[in-house]
Amino acid sequence: MSKISDWCAEREIQFVEYLVPDFNGIAKGKTLEVAALDAGEIRIAEAIFGQDILGRWVEDRELIDVADVDMTLVPDQEMLVPQPWTDASAQCICDCAHLNGSALEIAPRSILRHMIEKFAAMELEAIVAQEAEFYLVEPNPDARQPLQAASGRSARVMSAPRSFQSEALAEYAPFLQSLRDYADAQSIRMTSAQQEMGQGQIEVNFLHGPALAKADEMFYFKRIAKEAALAHGKIATFMAKPISVAAGSAMHLHQSLVSTATGENSFVDSKGNVNKRFHAYLGGLQKYTPPAIALFAPNINSFRRFEGAESCPTNIEWGFDNRSAGFRVPKCEAAATRIENRIPGADNNPYLAIAVSLACGYLGMKENLEPTQPVKGSAWAHGFGFPRTLPDALDALERCEPLIELFGERFVKLFVLMRRDEMEDFSNIVTEWEREHLLLMV
Repeated sequence: MSKISDWCAEREIQFVEYLVPDFNGIAKGKTLEVAALDAGEIRIAEAIFGQDILGRWVEDRELIDVADVDMTLVPDQEMLVPQPWTDASAQCICDCAHLNGSALEIAPRSILRHMIEKFAAMELEAIVAQEAEFYLVEPNPDARQPLQAASGRSARVMSAPRSFQSEALAEYAPFLQSLRDYADAQSIRMTSAQQEMGQGQIEVNFLHGPALAKADEMFYFKRIAKEAALAHGKIATFMAKPISVAAGSAMHLHQSLVSTATGENSFVDSKGNVNKRFHAYLGGLQKYTPPAIALFAPNINSFRRFEGAESCPTNIEWGFDNRSAGFRVPKCEAAATRIENRIPGADNNPYLAIAVSLACGYLGMKENLEPTQPVKGSAWAHGFGFPRTLPDALDALERCEPLIELFGERFVKLFVLMRRDEMEDFSNIVTEWEREHLLLMV
């Protein structure tokens, strides 16, 4: 704690937000005066991991203690960064621990650390890189109204997609400048940005790196994107399908394994060709993604992205440089050989999405699996290869013992229970479509 105090004093920081990502990837925590750190311990109720997207609390007392017990927040000093949208404030990601000091098993950051340790025991390090897609939209104070793409510098709203057009991206130059400034302040390296397939849709790419560092980076990036948008009177949303007639937003996940002994890519042999480990890892992704899909597509809205298959995979096929497949292997130098998982939506929790993708590959290696033959041409011709609704996805997750063993029974039960509660709430709402097409007709 003294190091945090010294860091804050050098920068005239008065307040620090101590944050943890909940199951939804939402920041929970406490804001403390720097002087309050002298107490040496930060506590918060572990029940924050039993709170769904509506803010309701899980009532299963076998999963969340009725006593509402505390846990300890353990600041990761590497993740102490200034908040560029506030004065004299900083933020810091924390690990979560029981009061006896052991890691809190259900915390998403703990789950990702657990998977990293599994690979470390095999003398391997998981390296990942993400592509973040999101929409910039006009403020929407009335949630009953559909979203509209944000107007740009010309004050006009795109009437049609202008995919990859530089002029379209330049419409949002003031926002992008703030986004870069905020990212720089938090040492986040944005390698590129482009206009994507939807009106107001932007994609940002990042450098590859260790799995936990990249999850932390995405956790922070989502927040700075939202803050930068608000600074310009707009909204940045990472919903998987925010606009009915537009493309959905993904969070493509590139992954490879590096030998901790040699530093070399362990997906290729001495001749630079993909090897048995690559095939086993890919086979694991194919076998275990269907029961894990609820962690890649965690919300009711998530599954709308897969319908229509607009720039979005619908199955677990794979191919070399084939963007129609769920798993794409880019053409690149041997040292950069990797698998791009194109299935995760932008609305995922980055800690859980990375952890479950690694878990699928890990199980494939343990079981020495073989993938199918690579697809040439359209993978969409192969139809759907995973559950198409959230209820079916949750059922599949509950039946997958290997994933439950890796993530823990308590975590899986909590995750499934909260999503089912959200599904029940959604099912009780009569939609605009029903009023429009059924009110006068049936």
